[in-house]
Amino acid sequence: MSFNLIESVKSVLSGDITNKIAGILGESSASIQQALQGIIPSILTGVLLKADSGDIQETLNLATDAARIDIPFNLKSLATGNGNSKGMDFLKNLFGEKTDGLSDAIAEYSGVSNQSASALMNIAAPAALGVLGKHILDSNMNASGLRSFLNSQKKKVLNAMPAGILLEGIMGFDNLSGIAEKIAVGEHPRGEEKKRYRWVLPLIIILVAGGAIWYFMYRQPVPETQQQPVTDTVVTPKDTVSAAPIPDNSPSVKLPDGTILSARKGGIEDQLLIFFNDPSGKPSRRFQFNFDQLSFNNETSVITNESMVQIQNIASILKVFPKAKIKIGGFNEKGGDSVANRTLSENRATAVAAAIKAAGANAKQIVGVEGFGSDFAKYSGEAADSLREKDKRISISVRNK
Repeated sequence: MSFNLIESVKSVLSGDITNKIAGILGESSASIQQALQGIIPSILTGVLLKADSGDIQETLNLATDAARIDIPFNLKSLATGNGNSKGMDFLKNLFGEKTDGLSDAIAEYSGVSNQSASALMNIAAPAALGVLGKHILDSNMNASGLRSFLNSQKKKVLNAMPAGILLEGIMGFDNLSGIAEKIAVGEHPRGEEKKRYRWVLPLIIILVAGGAIWYFMYRQPVPETQQQPVTDTVVTPKDTVSAAPIPDNSPSVKLPDGTILSARKGGIEDQLLIFFNDPSGKPSRRFQFNFDQLSFNNETSVITNESMVQIQNIASILKVFPKAKIKIGGFNEKGGDSVANRTLSENRATAVAAAIKAAGANAKQIVGVEGFGSDFAKYSGEAADSLREKDKRISISVRNK
């Protein structure tokens, strides 16, 4: 099995290590995990940018220096900053004066304090670089080999990078776009270059605009089998959403406060309102409410503009029912790389949760997100596309009403 840089770093900063860090910083383990989901790809993106625009030998030296720090390190020293400034040295080397901006962004998106965000970065930087450095040493890799290896990891790292960290202000739009273009051109056959580039450019524009704030939420247990699957149609930027369009002049769902939503009768908005107004409706762990006007750019977690109507509708419903708490689940069809399917489904669920919050919903009403990949897919990988599409969806589980 080929070496996966981002997953290897995550494995170092998980389990008991996360719990110890939470105890040291006085934060919940869930908040620490959430913060690390943003910090780890951020640091690795910094490594990619440094290697791409600077001296590859310097990047190699930086990583191998980090590999000589014992993992899992002296956590208390790194977290508190007492007697060990190595973590901050690594951060300054990667991000320079933008280090504080990244720390502030992590704090905002995860809910930890600014001090805790800085401490976590102080721990994660030597961890990420140390994992890379150990791989370099174990593989007897030279500067040229490191460049090739990092090129092979770019897509995985950038796919996990939360757009809400506003890369244009922290890591530099020009450098990021250069990396993205190399992904589009370098990793696919010549005949696919234009196709891949079409989604890369809109992705970068959305990142720069900072449109959707994507919060990383903690995991909760696996749900029961879902009902009423509704297709989450994956489209390219020029494609339209395949779900039935909603006429602009025909809003049909009315909230208790009198607000009229532009939504279909029988759609997720209508189903949620019926459920919240029904005294016999009981919250559960089932993901029974499926988005039916939601789509993403092809093979990404970038929500299309057309989908923002339904995102805003869900936020409006949550504001009207302030006691409601929901969890967002992402599901994918069978076939292909199961790990990639799970990652994509989780990234999409995360994107939807963040977009709902950005639309004005109380962040505390979204208690978590989880990607289940193809774990609950009903149709085999050899089934017709029309059937497999039914397994691809984003759903809501109502945990409190």
